[in-house]
Amino acid sequence: MTVLSESNGMRTFMLPNDIGADLEFTGVLCSENSYHDHEAGTITKQRLYLTDTKEQVYSVVVSDGVNKDQRVYKMRVEKDQCRIDNGLFDVALDIQLLASVVRDLCGLDSASHADDFFSTMVETLQAANG
Repeated sequence: MTVLSESNGMRTFMLPNDIGADLEFTGVLCSENSYHDHEAGTITKQRLYLTDTKEQVYSVVVSDGVNKDQRVYKMRVEKDQCRIDNGLFDVALDIQLLASVVRDLCGLDSASHADDFFSTMVETLQAANG
């Protein structure tokens, strides 16, 4: 990650991307975390940014100390679709379908409060993207 400039709390970032074009944008860092996978011997760093155009940028860097894999995803909501661009492909997914897939991958069923959670998630995505 390279910070190119800063003004009014917003910074211009240049994020390297190993599978597509590097991504330059103006925004703020919202969240970041890292974790170590003892079995694989890797450290994963994740960062979430909010751009000045109300898009989200998700950065994932995985390193084993020798090799480094850097991925960047730009996400935005357009009506009832979530568009995800990895620098190589730009894919549009129905938000309800995306929520359903995430719910299934997380092992949540309708008996838990998954429906309320995902309704809130969809509303938050739509509100964040104006």
